[in-house]
Amino acid sequence: MQLQVEGIRIDVRSLAGIATTVAFPDWSLCIDMGSLTSAALRCDVAAFTHGHSDHVAGLNQFLGVRRLYGMKPPRLLAPASLAPVLQRLVDVLGELQGRPFESVVEAVPPGGEVEIGRGLLVRPFPVVHSVPTFGWAVVRRVQKLRPEFVGLPGPRIERLKADPAAAIFEEIDSTRIAVTGDTQLQGLDLGHRDIQAAEVLMIETTFLDAERRDANAAKIGGHVHLDDLGDVLRQVQARAVVLYHVSQVYRPDEVAAAVEARVPPEWRGRVHVVVPGLEERL
Repeated sequence: MQLQVEGIRIDVRSLAGIATTVAFPDWSLCIDMGSLTSAALRCDVAAFTHGHSDHVAGLNQFLGVRRLYGMKPPRLLAPASLAPVLQRLVDVLGELQGRPFESVVEAVPPGGEVEIGRGLLVRPFPVVHSVPTFGWAVVRRVQKLRPEFVGLPGPRIERLKADPAAAIFEEIDSTRIAVTGDTQLQGLDLGHRDIQAAEVLMIETTFLDAERRDANAAKIGGHVHLDDLGDVLRQVQARAVVLYHVSQVYRPDEVAAAVEARVPPEWRGRVHVVVPGLEERL
């Protein structure tokens, strides 16, 4: 499924328990790799939220096809807690291929950040799931002239730029999108700087109906229920919220009907839904 949200192009396949792959073609970035998609294949950077199979199962094909096509080894990013295990997986996959893969997993500690080019960086933020999991934020960083220097003549600015002590620029971060990965709302810090500042929040929403709400299925599995969305929309500043990771127990028409019925009308303009097709089920 392809979305255009707040100027961000998103190519996503997501069906809970089966496969989740979120690609941003304009940034050459993919978050998770539950299955290989054509958009994900062309991403030079892949970041992983956690190690469940529906989020990493496409890694073998991703590495293998890129090498088959003569593409450069991708950068693989993972939270520090996941990185050693993911590296062992890459090593084993290389053994199965009879030739090691050149990619090395880069561990990103909590609070850390990694530049991915195009003036962008990614940084993880903590969430709570059934296994250690982190969301990822994509942040644009620019150098901006400090207010006290605005309006100075050009030659004066050039002289100040040559003086490191002048510090005439400041770094300005703008969080373009925050992608939660699998989480439960009780473990999602809606006040976190990147969640609060994100222009777009992409939040997993696995369960949609009253039956599974009453059975507490979301909390048991470490996921979000659609009825939790009100708390999110009231607390975050995002201009758009993208729901993904819907359970395969729902048909496409049931997904659309649940959103229509359970999301208040005044909020529907902010909400976009990744609706899995019937052909994605196993």
